[in-house]
Amino acid sequence: MAHTRLDRISFGLVQNSAGNFVTPDAASFQAAASSADWMATQDFNLVLTNAPGEDAYPITARTFVLMHKQPKSPDGSATAIDFLRWSLQSGKPQAQLLNYVPLPATLVEQIEQYWQHNFEALTASASGKRTDR
Repeated sequence: MAHTRLDRISFGLVQNSAGNFVTPDAASFQAAASSADWMATQDFNLVLTNAPGEDAYPITARTFVLMHKQPKSPDGSATAIDFLRWSLQSGKPQAQLLNYVPLPATLVEQIEQYWQHNFEALTASASGKRTDR
Protein backbone atom coordinates (compact mmCIF):
# COMPACT_ATOMS: atom_id res chain seq x y z
CA MET A 1 0.00 0.00 0.00
CA ALA A 2 2.79 2.42 0.88
CA HIS A 3 4.42 2.15 -2.55
CA THR A 4 1.17 2.53 -4.45
CA ARG A 5 0.39 5.71 -2.55
CA LEU A 6 3.86 7.24 -2.58
CA ASP A 7 4.70 6.31 -6.16
CA ARG A 8 1.15 6.88 -7.43
CA ILE A 9 0.94 3.35 -8.88
CA SER A 10 -2.41 2.28 -10.27
CA PHE A 11 -4.25 -0.51 -8.49
CA GLY A 12 -7.54 -2.30 -8.82
CA LEU A 13 -10.20 -3.71 -6.57
CA VAL A 14 -9.79 -7.38 -5.68
CA GLN A 15 -12.56 -9.84 -4.83
CA ASN A 16 -12.25 -11.25 -1.31
CA SER A 17 -13.46 -14.56 0.14
CA ALA A 18 -16.84 -13.00 1.00
CA GLY A 19 -17.35 -12.11 -2.67
CA ASN A 20 -16.86 -8.37 -2.18
CA PHE A 21 -14.51 -6.22 -4.26
CA VAL A 22 -12.36 -4.25 -1.83
CA THR A 23 -9.83 -1.45 -2.09
CA PRO A 24 -6.30 -2.03 -0.78
CA ASP A 25 -6.27 0.46 2.07
CA ALA A 26 -5.65 0.62 5.80
CA ALA A 27 -9.26 -0.28 6.64
CA SER A 28 -9.29 -3.42 4.49
CA PHE A 29 -5.88 -4.54 5.80
CA GLN A 30 -7.07 -3.92 9.36
CA ALA A 31 -10.21 -5.94 8.62
CA ALA A 32 -8.06 -8.87 7.42
CA ALA A 33 -5.89 -8.77 10.55
CA SER A 34 -8.92 -8.41 12.83
CA SER A 35 -10.80 -11.32 11.28
CA ALA A 36 -7.89 -13.76 11.55
CA ASP A 37 -7.95 -16.47 14.21
CA TRP A 38 -4.62 -15.65 15.85
CA MET A 39 -5.38 -17.80 18.91
CA ALA A 40 -5.44 -20.94 16.75
CA THR A 41 -1.88 -20.40 15.57
CA GLN A 42 1.47 -21.36 16.99
CA ASP A 43 3.78 -18.40 17.49
CA PHE A 44 1.47 -16.15 15.41
CA ASN A 45 2.39 -18.01 12.24
CA LEU A 46 -0.62 -17.23 10.07
CA VAL A 47 -1.08 -16.60 6.38
CA LEU A 48 -3.56 -13.76 5.84
CA THR A 49 -4.27 -14.53 2.19
CA ASN A 50 -8.05 -14.70 1.72
CA ALA A 51 -8.74 -13.83 5.35
CA PRO A 52 -12.43 -14.06 6.22
CA GLY A 53 -14.49 -10.91 6.53
CA GLU A 54 -16.78 -8.74 4.45
CA ASP A 55 -14.23 -5.93 4.21
CA ALA A 56 -10.96 -7.92 4.42
CA TYR A 57 -8.45 -7.36 1.65
CA PRO A 58 -7.48 -10.81 0.31
CA ILE A 59 -3.77 -10.11 -0.30
CA THR A 60 -2.58 -9.03 3.12
CA ALA A 61 0.68 -9.99 4.81
CA ARG A 62 2.18 -9.61 8.24
CA THR A 63 5.71 -9.06 9.39
CA PHE A 64 7.14 -10.90 12.35
CA VAL A 65 10.27 -10.95 14.46
CA LEU A 66 12.29 -14.05 15.33
CA MET A 67 14.04 -14.08 18.70
CA HIS A 68 15.81 -16.70 20.75
CA LYS A 69 13.90 -17.72 23.88
CA GLN A 70 17.26 -18.21 25.61
CA PRO A 71 19.41 -15.46 24.08
CA LYS A 72 23.14 -15.06 24.37
CA SER A 73 22.51 -11.43 25.34
CA PRO A 74 19.47 -11.05 27.61
CA ASP A 75 20.02 -7.28 27.78
CA GLY A 76 20.00 -7.01 23.99
CA SER A 77 16.83 -9.07 23.77
CA ALA A 78 15.21 -7.00 26.50
CA THR A 79 16.08 -3.84 24.56
CA ALA A 80 14.56 -5.34 21.40
CA ILE A 81 11.35 -6.26 23.25
CA ASP A 82 11.23 -2.78 24.78
CA PHE A 83 11.40 -1.31 21.26
CA LEU A 84 8.75 -3.71 19.93
CA ARG A 85 6.50 -2.87 22.88
CA TRP A 86 6.93 0.84 22.18
CA SER A 87 6.15 0.20 18.50
CA LEU A 88 2.92 -1.61 19.33
CA GLN A 89 1.77 0.73 22.08
CA SER A 90 3.07 4.17 21.11
CA GLY A 91 4.32 3.93 17.55
CA LYS A 92 0.95 3.83 15.78
CA PRO A 93 1.10 7.44 14.54
CA GLN A 94 4.55 6.89 13.03
CA ALA A 95 3.44 3.62 11.41
CA GLN A 96 0.42 5.31 9.89
CA LEU A 97 2.57 8.14 8.49
CA LEU A 98 4.58 5.46 6.66
CA ASN A 99 1.34 3.82 5.42
CA TYR A 100 1.69 0.81 7.71
CA VAL A 101 -1.37 -0.55 9.46
CA PRO A 102 -1.24 -0.85 13.26
CA LEU A 103 -2.20 -4.24 14.67
CA PRO A 104 -5.64 -4.65 16.24
CA ALA A 105 -5.67 -4.03 20.01
CA THR A 106 -6.76 -7.61 20.74
CA LEU A 107 -3.75 -8.94 18.82
CA VAL A 108 -1.38 -6.61 20.68
CA GLU A 109 -2.75 -7.99 23.96
CA GLN A 110 -2.15 -11.55 22.73
CA ILE A 111 1.43 -10.66 21.79
CA GLU A 112 2.05 -9.19 25.25
CA GLN A 113 0.72 -12.38 26.85
CA TYR A 114 2.94 -14.45 24.56
CA TRP A 115 5.99 -12.45 25.62
CA GLN A 116 5.12 -12.84 29.29
CA HIS A 117 4.75 -16.60 28.88
CA ASN A 118 7.72 -17.24 26.58
CA PHE A 119 10.22 -14.49 27.43
CA GLU A 120 9.42 -13.84 31.07
CA ALA A 121 12.98 -12.95 32.09
CA LEU A 122 13.28 -10.49 29.22
CA THR A 123 10.03 -8.58 29.28
CA ALA A 124 9.29 -5.35 31.02
CA SER A 125 7.10 -5.34 34.07
CA ALA A 126 3.88 -3.35 34.26
CA SER A 127 5.91 -0.41 35.61
CA GLY A 128 7.96 -0.36 32.40
CA LYS A 129 11.13 -1.62 34.06
CA ARG A 130 12.85 -4.74 32.84
CA THR A 131 12.68 -7.79 35.08
CA ASP A 132 16.07 -9.14 34.00
CA ARG A 133 18.00 -6.80 36.28
